[in-house]
Amino acid sequence: MNSLEERIHAGLPLDDIEIIDMHAHVGPFYNLHIPAASAADMVHAMDLCGIRRTVISANLSFQGDIAAGNDMMLEAVAAHPNRLLGACAVSGSYPELSLAELERCFARPGVVLIKLHPWLTKCAMNDPRMKGIYAFAEERKAPVLVHTWLDGDPFGSQDLFAAAAREYPGIIWIMGHSGGPFGSRRAVEIARESPNVFLDTTLSMCPARQIEFFVGEVGSERILFGTDNPFIDPRPQIGRVGLAQISLQNKIDIFGGNARRLLGL
Repeated sequence: MNSLEERIHAGLPLDDIEIIDMHAHVGPFYNLHIPAASAADMVHAMDLCGIRRTVISANLSFQGDIAAGNDMMLEAVAAHPNRLLGACAVSGSYPELSLAELERCFARPGVVLIKLHPWLTKCAMNDPRMKGIYAFAEERKAPVLVHTWLDGDPFGSQDLFAAAAREYPGIIWIMGHSGGPFGSRRAVEIARESPNVFLDTTLSMCPARQIEFFVGEVGSERILFGTDNPFIDPRPQIGRVGLAQISLQNKIDIFGGNARRLLGL
């Protein structure tokens, strides 16, 4: 049993391909029970399917306490330095605190991304209070992962995301959830318009052949693997990419090659 597909069907970890999960969280969430939300739980789930590294932000940062959430993220990264990387969560609703948090978190080893969740923090991507955060991202060359959903989201819609990507071409933008399960067509339009935009595979629902659609429209070099662990078991997310009808090189790019290049690992 040697092929990638055979090992996935058998439920074996993919230990010969570097898999980097660029979109995950840690800790409890305010309105959804997560039975295994600790950093140790997440690393165990990573081991089950062969994920080598995961980038995490803390749910607490989006639901009331930015600094306490970032503390949780930093503690998890310190406890699992070879497995977990950090995303500093910030919000334009608290511009001064957010800039202080960016300086604090990026001074620590293993912090590699900025994470924005416009919907939960109720601060639109085009809010003037976001300018300092974007300036920090440009100066530090820090990629920005943004929760994006359908166009009914007044804070982080695909159109707001697209406008920010155009206004700040010096930032690498990661389109979290690629606009949601039914936002794929607009997502690929945005990625084709803006070479500084990466799509991600983090989806609770995945329409048939969506990964193939992304690769065919954008190319595998600008697609990043994500799971939403611990909200979602990472194993089905492995299957979506590993069993997609794309080339092995495409799968290697998506699973970890692109992330390694983007983060300079």
